[in-house]
Amino acid sequence: MNIEENFKSKEKNFKNNEENTSSINKNSRVPFYMQVKNLIIDQIKAGEFKSGDIIPAETELCKIYDISRFSVRQAMMELVDEGYLERTRGKGTFVSNDLPQIKPIKYELKNPILGLVLGNLTAGFCGMIFSGFQRQAWKRGYFTIACCSESSPDEEVLYIDRLIENQAKGIVLFPCNNSLIDSKLGQLKENDIYLGLIDRNHGLNDVDYTGSDNQGGAYSAVRHIGMQGFRNIVFVSDMSNVSSINERLEGYMKAVEDLGMNAVTRINIKEDLSKYPYYMHRFFIEKLKEELIDLKKYLPLGIFAINDGIAVQCINILENEGMIIGKDIGIVGFDNNPETQYMSIPLTTVAQNGYLIGKNAADIAIDKIEAKTNLIYRSIVPTQLVIRNSCGERGQVSS
Repeated sequence: MNIEENFKSKEKNFKNNEENTSSINKNSRVPFYMQVKNLIIDQIKAGEFKSGDIIPAETELCKIYDISRFSVRQAMMELVDEGYLERTRGKGTFVSNDLPQIKPIKYELKNPILGLVLGNLTAGFCGMIFSGFQRQAWKRGYFTIACCSESSPDEEVLYIDRLIENQAKGIVLFPCNNSLIDSKLGQLKENDIYLGLIDRNHGLNDVDYTGSDNQGGAYSAVRHIGMQGFRNIVFVSDMSNVSSINERLEGYMKAVEDLGMNAVTRINIKEDLSKYPYYMHRFFIEKLKEELIDLKKYLPLGIFAINDGIAVQCINILENEGMIIGKDIGIVGFDNNPETQYMSIPLTTVAQNGYLIGKNAADIAIDKIEAKTNLIYRSIVPTQLVIRNSCGERGQVSS
C-alpha cells in the first residue's frame, strides 16, 4: 500500500468510527467544541484511533457533527495544544505519536469518604450492616463507598488499596477467612486512615471492633433446645475458623455444660461455607447425609447449626429420611434470614441486628476520625432468639 492509499484508508477509518460514536447533544450546556474534543479523546483512550491515524478536515468534521467550523477549530486547537493531535503542513492533522499520559479523573467530593468492605452485598445480614452504616455516615456528613470482596483475601486487599488511593478517611472491614489485613496496617497508619472491624475480631487489640453477641446467642439457642425436651444435642459447623463461629461454639459448650445436656457428637462440613451463598450449601451438606442419618439412634435430638443455611439443608435431609422436625428433631439456626420464616416448618433461629452493627461502626469510625476519643472500642450488639416451630415449640417432643 502506497502513502496515498494509506492516507485514504486511515481517513476512511476515522470517518466510519465517528459515524458510530455518540453525537453532539444540542441541548447540553457543555459547549459544542468541548463535546467534540471529549468525543475524540474518548476514542483515542479506547484505542479506536491509534497513533498516526488521520483526522478529517475541519469542513468534514462540521458535517459529521453538524456544528459550526468555529467550534470544530477550537476543539482541534486544544487537542493539538494538549498533545493528542499533531499537524503536518500540507498533509493534515494526525493522532499524535507521543500521546500525553492519560491520568484517571479525580473527583473532588464535598463529603469525606468512609470505605466499607463486606464479603457480599446481597445477603440479609451484610445488607443490613450496609444500610445502617451508610445511613449513619450520611447523617454525619460522610460519603460511603461500599466494596464486595466476595470473601477473597486478594479482592479484600485490592479494595483497601483502591480506598487508600481515593483518600478515604477511614475503612471499616468485614474480614474474610484468611484475611490479609495485617499486611496493610502499616500503609493505613502511614496515610492516617482509620481502620475498624465488623463481625469478626481478627485479634488486632488496638483496632476497634463491632459485632454480635455470638456467645450469648448460641447459649440462648441451646438453652431453648434443652427446655423443649431435647437432651441429646449435636453442633453442626463448617471449616471456617473465624471469631464469630468460635464464639458460637463457646456459647454452645457452656450451655451444654450448665444444663447437663448430652453432646453426642460434632459434625464438621469439610468446607468454608462462608464463601458460598446459602442456596449452594446443599451441595456440601449432602456429603453429611450418612452422618446425619446415623443420628437416628439418639432421637429425640436437638441440633444447633452455626447458620440458617446449614440448618435448612439439614432439615431437608432429615425430613427426606422420615424424621419429624419439631418432634424427632429440634433444630435452631443462626442469622434469621428472611426466607426461614416462610418454610413449611418455620425455623427457630438467632437474629443479629446488622443495622445497629453498621450504625455503631460508622459512629465509632467518625468519632475516631474527628479525634473525639482515643478509646479502643469493643461494641457488642445483643442478639435475639426468634421462636417459631422447628424445635418442638408445640410440645411435639417424643418421650
